[in-house]
Amino acid sequence: MTRRARLTAVVTAVLALLSLASPAAADPVDGIEKELTDKFHDLEAVIEDYNSITLAFSDTKEKIAALEKELKPFEDELAVLYRRTGDIAAQAYMGGRMNGVAALLGAGTPDVLADRMTMLDQLTSADARVIGELNAAKAGLDERKSVLDGLYAEQSGREGELKTKKQTIEADLERLQGEREKAYRDSRGLRPDDFVPPFVPGDRGTVVNFALAQVGKPYVWASSGPGGYDCSGLTLRAWSKVGLALPHNAAAQWNMLPHIPRDQLRPGDLVFYNDLSHVAMYIGNGYVVQAAINFNNVKVETVESAASDYYGAARIPGY
Repeated sequence: MTRRARLTAVVTAVLALLSLASPAAADPVDGIEKELTDKFHDLEAVIEDYNSITLAFSDTKEKIAALEKELKPFEDELAVLYRRTGDIAAQAYMGGRMNGVAALLGAGTPDVLADRMTMLDQLTSADARVIGELNAAKAGLDERKSVLDGLYAEQSGREGELKTKKQTIEADLERLQGEREKAYRDSRGLRPDDFVPPFVPGDRGTVVNFALAQVGKPYVWASSGPGGYDCSGLTLRAWSKVGLALPHNAAAQWNMLPHIPRDQLRPGDLVFYNDLSHVAMYIGNGYVVQAAINFNNVKVETVESAASDYYGAARIPGY
């Protein structure tokens, strides 16, 4: 082996060792996307808790309303008893027993007054029995209402806590989305006006990321990959990544899926054009990814520029 050959071999070996000792720097986008995934999971859990407490809170409010309706006749009867004290006071005044009645009238509220009215001589035994029964029944309802009022306060506080937590997580998500966009541009050398696909969590993210990974591959008629795609071949292959089987035809995909308004589009939804002769996948922020014959390869375009004649949009059930 010549000296030059030996030197080349040594350099090659050193470079190989350096490559083992110094792994490539981690993509900053990956770290942010991991945080985003965790935050989306947190948000999902909080939303489920919020929905659960909201249902319970609604049920409690309905029970309180029903109980208040049940209490209304008792409140009305106590009000009648309260008005009767005027007659009783007049009779007591005529009989010279005003001091005791004055103390009675100082009871303040109809329910307290009704309780004290049983002590008046002017009341018949029947009156006293009715008042006693009325107070006993109302006391039972008041006890139930007190329990519901406590539950109302507890659930109201819990609902407020969850709402605040939800808003905090959403603010974190917005901040992380901004950090991701900057890191994405920096790490991929994009210009300020270049499109940055939004981060999408869960199965929808799996589908969208697969479709985006096909950008640049050629348009191949009747193909569903992996080397190339036609329009419905791209959408069916992307959704197959989460176990969904779509037909290899744009019109058939439209016919099997529930339709949605354009202003409700979410990443992963399908967008149809040209009397159902073309389909693309919505990826967020007004963009689709598509395999279109006129573009020659898989490409990202705006919803408006993807094709000339927008037809409608559809969503995969359960996603």
